[in-house]
Amino acid sequence: MNKVDPARAGILIEAAPRWHPDFEKYPVTRAPYMREPYVRITHNNVSVDGKAIGWTSEHVHFKWQDGDFKMHTRWVPASWVKRISREESSWQDPYDILDGEG
Repeated sequence: MNKVDPARAGILIEAAPRWHPDFEKYPVTRAPYMREPYVRITHNNVSVDGKAIGWTSEHVHFKWQDGDFKMHTRWVPASWVKRISREESSWQDPYDILDGEG
């Protein structure tokens, strides 16, 4: 299933330049592999769905797929992020470990 809007997914690449928080000041928490929570990033009235693969108290390491099926990651401000369910997400990771598996 892929309902990714290529234009929306591409805008996030420009909105969030490559950088990372100071990990000494902001220790990173990570979810168990293939069980990362789904999130929706909203910035400048553009929303993109993906997964939170890491987070600090002020930032989220966001992973998403663009319209060309390429995966991207960026650190974004936590204020841009809202947790959503897998079912709500316009993109679903085919490698998720679902409840009752593995």
